Amino acid sequence: MASCSFDLLSFSLCLLFGMNCALTRIIFRMAEDAVNAAIKSGKLSPRNRCITGNLRLVGGDGWESSSFTVLAQQYVRMKKSKGGKVVPGVMDTAAAKHLSHAYGTMAERVASIAQNETLGKRLAHGYPYLEAEVAYCARNEYCESAVDFIARRSRLAFLDTDAARRALPRIIEILATEHDWNKSREKQELQKAREFLETFKSSKNAQLHDGKHQ
Repeated sequence: MASCSFDLLSFSLCLLFGMNCALTRIIFRMAEDAVNAAIKSGKLSPRNRCITGNLRLVGGDGWESSSFTVLAQQYVRMKKSKGGKVVPGVMDTAAAKHLSHAYGTMAERVASIAQNETLGKRLAHGYPYLEAEVAYCARNEYCESAVDFIARRSRLAFLDTDAARRALPRIIEILATEHDWNKSREKQELQKAREFLETFKSSKNAQLHDGKHQ
């Protein structure tokens, strides 16, 4: 029983480290529901109620639903064109709202990377995910693989597997820079990620179009 509990705890921690704020909250709610069901089934008498619903996640302090406006007004998305020229891009509402809801008050750190490190380009046509998110997650959220990013950080693999497949080279390029990968590791990451995406039966599970594609 002790071994089982330890394994479950380890698995849960791995999931939590790989989830953003919204997904972590869902996991917390599922855990609370499971514990409540066990209490009811076993006719147990807990000494106190579950407290996870009142816990603030990283980025939660000071966050407001209107926080995205700060990103849209104060940051730009610097990006490289195909010719290598650095050009500024607007931090549009879709991107700003995405960053704000995914990272809370930490969104400004992601926006700073997009602006100051020329990582403001979108990873996939029609989706708000930015190159800067890959770098941020590698530095601050223990993102260690391409699969980790497309499946647990951005969820792009579940939204549109074709878009995720097209984004892989750039995602791997950024992760390679952050983690100092060699070419062999990059090839392994690409192969593993492609194999992961092949497990999806539908090539396009959902679509998110906001009219801003660059």
